[in-house]
Amino acid sequence: MNPKLPPKLFANPTLLLSGSTCLVFLVLAGIQRDNLQKMLAASTDVVLTWFGGFYLVLGLLTVLLLLVLAFSPFGKIRFGQDKPAYSWYSWIAMMYSTGMGAGLLLRAVQEPAFYFQNPPREGDYALEVFALQYTFFHWGLTPWAFYTMFGLIVGYQLFCKKKTILSSSILGDRFQKPVFTAPIDSVTVISTMLGVVAAVGLGSRQVLEGLSFLGGFEPFDSHSATWVVLAIGIIAGMSAYLGVSKGIRIISNLNIALALLLMLFTIWVGNVGQIFQNFFLALYEYLIGFFPMSLNLGEFQVGRPFLKNWTYFYWAFWLAWAPFTGVFIARISKGRSIRGFILGALLVPSLGTFLWFSVFGSSAFRLLGSGQLQGNEFDSLYTAIFRFFDFLPQAELTSWLSLFLVCTFLVTSVDSAIYVLGMFTDHGRSEPRKSLRVFWAITLVAVTVTVIILGKDELLNAVSNLLILFALPFSFLFLGMMGYFVVRGR
Repeated sequence: MNPKLPPKLFANPTLLLSGSTCLVFLVLAGIQRDNLQKMLAASTDVVLTWFGGFYLVLGLLTVLLLLVLAFSPFGKIRFGQDKPAYSWYSWIAMMYSTGMGAGLLLRAVQEPAFYFQNPPREGDYALEVFALQYTFFHWGLTPWAFYTMFGLIVGYQLFCKKKTILSSSILGDRFQKPVFTAPIDSVTVISTMLGVVAAVGLGSRQVLEGLSFLGGFEPFDSHSATWVVLAIGIIAGMSAYLGVSKGIRIISNLNIALALLLMLFTIWVGNVGQIFQNFFLALYEYLIGFFPMSLNLGEFQVGRPFLKNWTYFYWAFWLAWAPFTGVFIARISKGRSIRGFILGALLVPSLGTFLWFSVFGSSAFRLLGSGQLQGNEFDSLYTAIFRFFDFLPQAELTSWLSLFLVCTFLVTSVDSAIYVLGMFTDHGRSEPRKSLRVFWAITLVAVTVTVIILGKDELLNAVSNLLILFALPFSFLFLGMMGYFVVRGR
């Protein structure tokens, strides 16, 4: 490997703009950490308060527009004339690992259990169904619509119009100047860096909390977290260096195989009938309530605190991840029809997520309802999944497997991020130079370690808040890209 980069790279306006933004954040974090944290927390609260309703409308609009495009004649167009570059299994595995990843292990038990114990509104059906309905809402069609729409726009420009994979490729030829393209492309670079730093930083804590819970290791501290981040970064860097087919695809396939194994085991030792009954009932309630839930209307209306802490936050977070995830999904979708791309990326991961939460959530409800554990046992985001397996057969095996999955899902988030950053700083090439992949692997690890050392949990929360703030300008860009694509981009 030769990490030496061509001098021209440093004249790249996208790299300069995005790099300087992240550098300013790190400098401020080092000299004004407390003030920065307070400012970002207050700003995030203001943004979610004033623009949360806009996020709701944008989410519903994106889902509806994708369905219209999928079933219109436009849906027959293919991303290139070749056969699909990857099998359905590998395509879904890479998409799923990149788009949701370790979050499914973090929230598998904690979120359904929270809604079960703290329902956001009154309902006339079972609490189990009610809790799963809201979990489906936050992890279902809307987040995947954000990813799919961005991937559709980029993929169409790349495969059908023979442009680059850059977000700015949607602009007309007369706007292909750095003053227009650099800000747009920098959105992807900055959001990717912030998203990965937040995910790996928080994921490293779950790894350490899991090790502490299972093996008596020391709980989270900056020194031990640094070693976890280094290990994940090295493996992810090697995966990205090998490329999509030889690295990212193989680890993603392993992720899904092990996740399916873990889920099937939980079904086998659980109440199978109750799991699938909850799944179908919650899916029915989710679908019939999707429109009013998306706009917070009528009997589906919930209070402002719940919206700010959950729905608005999630919508902003998914939006901020859309550039990175959407670009990667576009990159691996050559040969698919637009209809197959939309329905595959929108529906298949959503249904898989619904089944995942139904399996783990239903078993958690049974434990809570039977009084086998106290109500606060699943409160911790980091240890809920390990506490859950502690009440099932083969607890040690399944807990260590889930911990391994947290690590491998983090790896697939980082390696795909390295690949996307490489593409965007290599003039939109779908196969970025290996030297750039090494450069971004080192950079992402260095930035994450710096954030952990400077501020531990507090600064990681600040990064998450910055990511949420960054979603606001991107949401307007996203809306503009959708409008331009529908009116002129095709």
